[in-house]
Formats: sequence, C-alpha cells, structure tokens
Amino acid sequence: MASQWRGDNDDGPADWSPHFFKIILPNAVQEGKLRIPDKFVQKFGVDLSDMAFLTIPNGRKWKVKLTQHAGGVWFQNGWSEFASSHGVAVGHLLVFKYEGNSQFHVLIFDATATEIDYTLDDELQVHRIEDDESDDSSVEIIKHFYRGEGSGSAHPKKDGGVAKNLVIANAFTSENPLFTVIMRPSYVNGKDRASLPQDIINYLPRDGFTKDYTKASILPVKLQIVDRLWPVKLYIYERRGGSSCVVSAGWTAFVRENSLQVGDVCVFELIMRDGVLFNVHIFKCQD
Repeated sequence: MASQWRGDNDDGPADWSPHFFKIILPNAVQEGKLRIPDKFVQKFGVDLSDMAFLTIPNGRKWKVKLTQHAGGVWFQNGWSEFASSHGVAVGHLLVFKYEGNSQFHVLIFDATATEIDYTLDDELQVHRIEDDESDDSSVEIIKHFYRGEGSGSAHPKKDGGVAKNLVIANAFTSENPLFTVIMRPSYVNGKDRASLPQDIINYLPRDGFTKDYTKASILPVKLQIVDRLWPVKLYIYERRGGSSCVVSAGWTAFVRENSLQVGDVCVFELIMRDGVLFNVHIFKCQD
C-alpha cells in the first residue's frame, strides 16, 4: 500500500510533523520492547501519556503501553503483538510520525528497504481501536527526563545512523540487480556467515552448484571491492517455508579486511562475469 504523508492541500508544502526512525536490532526482538530515541523524548516527552496509539497505513490502530526505565522511554506492553502481526524482524526499518497526544503513524520497511504490504486481517480486528476512544488515564510518565536528565543510550544514535545510511544506500542505482543487507551482530562476530535476500536466488545460474551433507546447494562466488576479490560460497537451503541464501566460507575474511561493523549497509551488485561476482558497495554507519 502506498503511503503519502501530506496535508489536505496537495499544492502546498508537505505537512510537517516530528519523525524518528528505528532499525530493529536483536535486543528489540528478544526483549519485546522498543526504545524511543532520547532526543525525541527530550523534545516531546511532556506530551506523552502512559499509553501510545500506533496507526499503520491500512487504518488499523494499536494500543501500546509506554514504560520508563533504564534512563529511557519504551514501547512495551503490546509492542510484541504489534511487531509479530506485521512480521517485524531484525533489520527492518520503522518510521514513526508523531501526531501529538501519544498518537503515532508508523511505516514499516523490510530488510530490503521495501515497504511491507499492510494487509487487513479480519481475525485481528480485536486489536483495532475506534477513533473516538480515548484513554482517561493520561499520566505524564516522563518527569524530569524530557529536560535531558537521566542516563542516555547509544542505541538511538546508532539507529539514527543506520536509518540515514539505509536511505543513502537505497538511492544507489545500477542496471544490474541490487541487494541490500544491514550488518547484524551475527554477521560480524566471526561466525563466518550472513543471510542474503532470498530474491538473489532468482538471478543465479542454474548450473555450477554442488551439494554437501547439509543438503544445501553450494555455489562459489566472488565479492569485489574496487580491484580486490574475496572468494566465498553461497549456500541455498530449500525448506517448507521457502528458500534461504547464506554467504559463508570466506565471509569472515571479507568482514575483517573491510572493517565491517553492526549497522553498516552493504549493497551487493550482481555481475555475471567469469562466474558469479558481486560488486559490494559499503555504506558505513556513523555513530
């Protein structure tokens, strides 16, 4: 579903409201909560109550409890239900537009920087809240935090860097197929593997694959930056839920020698030349 955030006057300037980005990191999935950036809280925290309302482009509205701890403010009770219902996973990008009175409009982009399809499932109508429903227990939860007191966190700054990075990376164009990957902790911690977008499989040649004991189909490929090459292998796994693609067997060397870190964005440009070659464009995350 296409989304446009403009005012009623299409000829006038775009309707301005505060926005913030969040890249979903592993801790948000594991802990079932999402931290609101400190800078946003410092500016608008006095306007927040203990209950937030998240609206997605199909009109569905979700009620999520706000909590304050560890020096920050978090989407918590109800957040896991919101995230799971829309398939929010590590590497996804969420854009929050603040409308005041703890009301947020939310856009969700998957790990390929593509906006998801906001299907409306009648079975989940229980989560919808009528527009005229209000929360009488409007409790100011921020206290002194919005004045800048309290401990900070590196995560909001890191998320902001990734979001800007992802926008820049997504603007990169080529006549060749492009695949965007955000570096996760498991991709850079020495496990010698990283998941690549499933769509890559559609562009790979039919021949040249071998099999191993894991029943994966294996294809030797090369990663290139400028004039240097790194040999790696792609492992294609066929499962009931669909296929998956993993790069390994040389990935650790590529990560180490290019100083890749969590939050960096890599754009893999597929070039068919003397076998399969990916020209890799790295967009560094600035803390």
